[in-house]
Amino acid sequence: MSLPDRFDPSAESKLYERWLDAGCFRADAARSSRIGGDRDPFTIVIPPPNVTAILHLGHALDDVTQDVLIRWARMRQQEALWVPGTDHAGIATQNVVERLIAKEGSTRFDVGREAFIRRTQQFVAETGGTILRQLRAIGASADWSRTAYTLSPELSRAVREAFVRLYEDGLIYRGHRVIHWCPRCLTSLSDEEAEFQDETGALYHVAYNVTGSDKKLTVATTRPETMLGDVAVAVNPKDARYKDLVGKTVRLPIVDIDIPIIADDYADPAFGTGVVKITPAHDASDYEVGKRHKLAAPIVIDEHGVMAEGADAEGRVPALVRGDDRFVARKKIVKALQDSGALVKTEQHQHAVRHCYRCDTVVEPRLSDQWFVKMEPLAKPALEGLRTGALRILPQKWEGVYVNWLENIRDWNISRQLWWGHRIPVWYCKDCDPPYDIHVSRTDLTECPRCGGPVRQDEDVLDTWFSSWLWPLSTLGWPDEGAEDFRAFYPTDVLVSGPDIIFFWVSRMIMAGYFFVGRTPYHTVLLHGMARDTQHRKMSKSLGNGVDPMEVVRLYGADAMRWTLISGMGLGADITLDPNDLEKTFATGRNFVTKLWNIGRFLLDNAGTASVRPMEEIPSSKLQHVDEWVLWRLDQAIAECDAALGPLRPTAPLSDKDRVRWTEEGRYSGMRLNDLSEVARRFVWSELADWYLEAIKGRLAAGGEDAEVARAVLVHVFDGALRLLHPVIPFVTEALWQRLPSHVEGTFLATARWPEARAREVTMGARQFERIREVVGAVRQIRAEYAVPPATSIHAYAVRLGDIFSITGGNGSSDAASIVERLARASVSLDKAPPGAAAHAVLSGGASLVVPLAGLVDVDKECHKLRIELVSLEKQLESLESRLSNEKFVAKAPADVVEGERKKLGDWSARREQLREKVQTLCGG
Repeated sequence: MSLPDRFDPSAESKLYERWLDAGCFRADAARSSRIGGDRDPFTIVIPPPNVTAILHLGHALDDVTQDVLIRWARMRQQEALWVPGTDHAGIATQNVVERLIAKEGSTRFDVGREAFIRRTQQFVAETGGTILRQLRAIGASADWSRTAYTLSPELSRAVREAFVRLYEDGLIYRGHRVIHWCPRCLTSLSDEEAEFQDETGALYHVAYNVTGSDKKLTVATTRPETMLGDVAVAVNPKDARYKDLVGKTVRLPIVDIDIPIIADDYADPAFGTGVVKITPAHDASDYEVGKRHKLAAPIVIDEHGVMAEGADAEGRVPALVRGDDRFVARKKIVKALQDSGALVKTEQHQHAVRHCYRCDTVVEPRLSDQWFVKMEPLAKPALEGLRTGALRILPQKWEGVYVNWLENIRDWNISRQLWWGHRIPVWYCKDCDPPYDIHVSRTDLTECPRCGGPVRQDEDVLDTWFSSWLWPLSTLGWPDEGAEDFRAFYPTDVLVSGPDIIFFWVSRMIMAGYFFVGRTPYHTVLLHGMARDTQHRKMSKSLGNGVDPMEVVRLYGADAMRWTLISGMGLGADITLDPNDLEKTFATGRNFVTKLWNIGRFLLDNAGTASVRPMEEIPSSKLQHVDEWVLWRLDQAIAECDAALGPLRPTAPLSDKDRVRWTEEGRYSGMRLNDLSEVARRFVWSELADWYLEAIKGRLAAGGEDAEVARAVLVHVFDGALRLLHPVIPFVTEALWQRLPSHVEGTFLATARWPEARAREVTMGARQFERIREVVGAVRQIRAEYAVPPATSIHAYAVRLGDIFSITGGNGSSDAASIVERLARASVSLDKAPPGAAAHAVLSGGASLVVPLAGLVDVDKECHKLRIELVSLEKQLESLESRLSNEKFVAKAPADVVEGERKKLGDWSARREQLREKVQTLCGG
C-alpha cells in the first residue's frame, strides 16, 4: 500500500498514545546495573516548569534537547529514565491567584490564609496539567508514571528533612539584615532573584550643613527619599580634608536633626566628594557600617514602598511625604531640597537597579528578619567536584562563571513572606526564654517540646528554589536512600538547562547533592543557548515576541519544530527565530520531514512490502560497488553521530594537574546535537536519496537477484537512517519504520537498538564508487559552467579511469558507465579525446575528464563573452588595487570597509585566474 503524498502531523498524537500504551517510556529500576540489573542507567530530571505555566519556545528548546538525549540512551539499551514534574512556583502562582481575587474586589488578606491556600490548590488542580500535556504534544518521552510535584507529600518530606539537617548542622540561621524586598509581591528575594537592569536615572548632590559652622558636606545619592533614614555621614579616616570634622555633626535636611560625622574605610576618598550618607535600614552596605558604629537603623519606607515610620523612625517622615509612594516622595523631596538651597546639582546617571525577577518591580532594600543558609561551606565541595573532574559544564566557558559565583557566594535568604509554598518548619514558644523558644521539627508541633506550652509556627514559607534544589534527590525517593529508584538512578547523568538559572538552580542542586548524600547529582551540565527573535531579544510573553509551540505543532507538526530547534542550535549558541514569519522560520524543518517521507514513499513503492533478506545473509560477493559504498557511508554516519552525542559519561575523574589535558582527551566532546542532525540529514538526503536511490533504480526495475540485493541494502540503510534521526524527529521516523518490510509487528523504533558502526575498512568497491561520484560531479560542474541544458547529452573522455569504466558487470562490479549516464546524462569512453576546444576536469589519482565543447556550446560566442568579462574584470581590479595602495584611504576609511575591499581583491583575483584559464582552454589564448 502506497504512502500518502505527505506525512500528516495530526498523526503524531496517535503515535504518541501507542508509545504510551506500549510502555515505551517507563523505566524499570530492577533493570539498573546499580542494583543487580543488566542495564546501565541513564537519568535526566526535567527542569520543573511552573505548575501554572504554559509552554513557550524556551521550554520547547530545553525539553527537546533532553528528549534527544534520553531517546538516544534508550535506543542504546540503557535503562533510561526521564523524570517529569512541575514546580509549585511560590511567587509566580501566588501572583496569578492574587490577580484573580483582585478582579473580585478582594485581597488575599481579605480572604485569609487558609482560604487563600485552598483557592490556590483548586487553581493549580484545574490548570496545573496544561504544560505536561503540551510536553506530550512535542514528543517528550518522559516516564509519566513518575511525575513529581514540589508540593506533593513525598517531596515536602524531603524539603523539611533538608531544612532540619541544615539547621542542626548550624547552616541555617535567623538573621536581621537588609534584604531585597519586592513591594509588589510583598516578599523578600534572594540576591539572584533581584536582577540588575541598567537604567538612566539621576544623581542628586545634597549639601549637609556642619552644625555650628558655615561648612557644608556634599553627598550624592540616587535615592533621596532614603535620606529620611540617614543616621550619619561617613568620611575615610585617612582623608585629610575631613579629619578635623570627625566626631562633629551635620544637620540632616528635610528631617532637620543632627547626625554624626563618622570615620569609616567604607567611604572612598577618590569617589565623588569622599563623603557618603549612612542609611542602615535601607542599604546593605550602610547596614554593616551602622553595626560597626552601633548606630540606629530607622525604617522610613514600609513593605508597600510607601513612606511611613517603622522601627526607630519616630518623627523622621514629615507630613510632606507621609503616605506617598517612594517615587512620588522622591520628586517632592527633590523639590524641597531645591527650594531650601540644599540641592547642589543634579546629574544624569546610568546605573544598575535591581528588579523583582517575577513582576519587574524595582526592588527596595529593607531591614528585616529572615532565614538564611550559610553557603560558603556548601560551595567548597561543589567547587572541588568541578576541579577533580566529577562534574563538567558544557560549553566550557560557563565553568568560569560557576567558579566565580561559588568563590564569592553570599548567604542565601530562603524565607518568603508568602502563603503559597512550604511553610518554614519552625515553631515559637512564648513561654520559653531565648534561645529555647525556637523549635525546628521534622513533624508538625502542637505544643512546646520543652515546656508543653502553646506554640505558633513561623508565618513565612521557603523560597521556591529551596524545594527545587533538591529535585534530583527528592524525585528519586530521598531522604530514603534505600528507596529502589534512588539506588537505581542516583546520581543522574545530564542536567539540561539554560544558563540563566545556573545560580538559581543548577549550582544549588550540586551543592545539595554533595551536602546531603556526598555526591554530585549529575556528571554533566549542558547549558543550551536561548531562543531569540530577529532583534536578538530573548523570547518572552512580556515583550510580545514569543512563539507558541502548540501553534507550530498545529501548523507544521512537532517534528518540524524539533528539527528547526535542534539543527539550528550549536553547543551553547542562541537560536534565532522569527515570530512574525513562522512559515520562513519552520520551513527547513517541514521540508526535511517532507523529504524523508518522500524517500520512504519511493522505498516502499519500489522495494515493496514483501520481506527482505537481512544484510547478514547477503554474501559480500553479491554486493555491487554502490552497495558497498552506501553501507560504508552508513557506518561513517553512525560513527559521526556517536561522536557528536557522546560520551554520555565523561572520563574518570582527573587530578588538578591533569585538567589541562581534558580538552585533548575528549572530556568536553559530545552533546553537539546540531552535528547529529546534520550528519544524519546529509546521509539520508544526499548519500542515500541523491546517490544510492538514483543509482539502483535500474536494478530495482529489472528485477532478479541484483534487485533483491539492492532491496536488502536499501531497507537496511534506510532502517539505519531512521534510527539515527529518531531522537530528533521521532514521529515521522516511527511512522516510516513501522512500514518497512523488515518491521516486526508490535515493535517500536522508540525502543529499537541504536545502530552500531561496523569497524571495517573501506572496501575497494566503495572506493570505486567514490571515483564514479567524482566523475558525475565533474560532469555536472562542466554543465553548470558552460550552461549546457540538462536534456543535452554529453560525451566525455576518461583519462586513467579504465579501472572503473572497463568493468561492465558481474559479481562485485559496478556498471560505472550506466550510472554516469543516469546521474549526469553523459556517456564516457576511454578513447583519446579529439582535438578542439574542450573543458577539462582534474580528478584524484592523476585522472582527468575531457569534454569536447563542439556542438554543446557556440565556442566563438563563448570566447567573445569570456574575453569581454576578463577585460572588464581587469579594469575593476586595477581600480581596486589603486585604492588599496592609497595610504590615505587605508588610514581614514573604517576598518571594516578596508577589510571588505581586501576580501574583494582576493575574490576578484581568483576569478581572473579562472577566466584566464578558461580562455586559454576554450579559445587558445
